[in-house]
Amino acid sequence: MIYLAPIQGFTDFIYRKAYAKVFLNVDTFFIPYISVKNNQILKKYEREILLQNNPQKKVIPQILVKNKEEMLFLSKTLQDLGYNEINLNLGCPYPMATNRGKGAGLLPHPDKIKTLLNSFFEKSSINLSIKFRAGLNSSEEIESILPVFNEFPLTELILHPRIARQLYKGKIYESAFQLAQNTLKHPLVYNGDIFSLADYNNCQQKFPETKDWMLGRGILMNPFLPDEINNIQISKDEKWEKLKEFHQFIFEGYTENMDNEGNVLNKMQQFWSLFSFNFPNQKKIFKGIKKSKNITNFNQEANKAFLSFY
Repeated sequence: MIYLAPIQGFTDFIYRKAYAKVFLNVDTFFIPYISVKNNQILKKYEREILLQNNPQKKVIPQILVKNKEEMLFLSKTLQDLGYNEINLNLGCPYPMATNRGKGAGLLPHPDKIKTLLNSFFEKSSINLSIKFRAGLNSSEEIESILPVFNEFPLTELILHPRIARQLYKGKIYESAFQLAQNTLKHPLVYNGDIFSLADYNNCQQKFPETKDWMLGRGILMNPFLPDEINNIQISKDEKWEKLKEFHQFIFEGYTENMDNEGNVLNKMQQFWSLFSFNFPNQKKIFKGIKKSKNITNFNQEANKAFLSFY
């Protein structure tokens, strides 16, 4: 099974819908984390969780919380909307979350995690999975977390085997993933630094028991990566057509949902920061996209990129 990771600013409902229309080999889509302020879901997240914006076969919303009250509020809200599973974020590495005791900020406190999960499973009937890191400051923190997870009927756990302080750079703690694999009673999903088929094959050799994989930036840079992992051959002509179609769906989605051209341009430039890796002379192509001052300039640069594909 291949999962699309929840990445704030990138894998929004427009991206997820467009991807699912064009590419067929992602099995589960995760909605980037939803959080609460003053007992309300922030307005910027409302469209993300509407069922009509999530028509894919399997979509799981992720939540970012600091206490049991927020967790119960979000689980009930999402269940009422029609979701039967949510994912708890214990991996967000950014200080704006960790300093508030959210995301990876909970990892040094297994007692707080246990309180969260106790309350959830006493009062909620929705399924729960967890995405987490090896620790906040040290990979040794995982040793105290895993026994807590084993006490609860989680559907699965998704591990990015870095510590939060690394953000997305530096070494992967392979020993932490191996420890989790040997300790957990639940299915374990691998997440982290799979950018190519070679990366996937390398991880599969290291962790042969792993059956499910979460891909993030690897898909954003190469939407054909799940096809490659599934040994599906695609011609260069078909790749060009799919990339063109995908790009058009993305552009139409932002044009329909943004309130002005400036915001559309910003979102498309952000999209191209990773989408540009599908083309030769990636740096030159993205430089042209980034320098675009308006939608007309942007479309000219995007057309140049597609012309350069061959």
